[in-house]
Amino acid sequence: MYIPNSFKEENVDILHELMERYNFATLFSQHDGTPFATHLPFMLDRTRGKYGTLIAHFARANPQWKQLAETVLAVFQGAHTYVSPAWYENQVTVPTWNYAVVHAYGKPTLIHDLAVLRGIVERLVSQHEIYGWNIQNAEPIMESQLQAIVGVEIPIERLEGKYKFNQNRAVADQLGVIRALENSSDPLQRETTAIMRHNLSTEAKPRSV
Repeated sequence: MYIPNSFKEENVDILHELMERYNFATLFSQHDGTPFATHLPFMLDRTRGKYGTLIAHFARANPQWKQLAETVLAVFQGAHTYVSPAWYENQVTVPTWNYAVVHAYGKPTLIHDLAVLRGIVERLVSQHEIYGWNIQNAEPIMESQLQAIVGVEIPIERLEGKYKFNQNRAVADQLGVIRALENSSDPLQRETTAIMRHNLSTEAKPRSV
């Protein structure tokens, strides 16, 4: 993706943090010469490979998994918000959008083994289930459910991070955005201002997503 130097984030730990927090990502590939996308909850194994390995599963009825021989792209969208020039000290400008995003590239490997698939599903459930449901409750239908999915692992070969939070504008303008949004009812807006305030306080790139 296009990343101006002022917005480039290369700290792998920071990129991993965003990927884990916003793990419902979009997987892009080519399907008969046409772009194809599936929205999937991913897990990240930081210990496998230089940049980690992504793990997910498709519905077996989804045709995308059948044509995953080449490099694919997973896009993880972090906090983002519209930015109005009304919040700047110098308002002779145009609106923009602040955001954090990570692009992960790699060649996928498919998983059909039911035992491995069960492990993937159990791990995903353990990360997200907070309401008291236990996967053992689904034991009578588990085998048929596992037969209806296909697992995928993507060793990450390239990782790109873009953290665009008004770093190219004057401090007064950045503070104007922070004041306008830090008490917003929108959690994404509050999160973007927290990142911006951290940037200004440390004169560094963000350490949160």
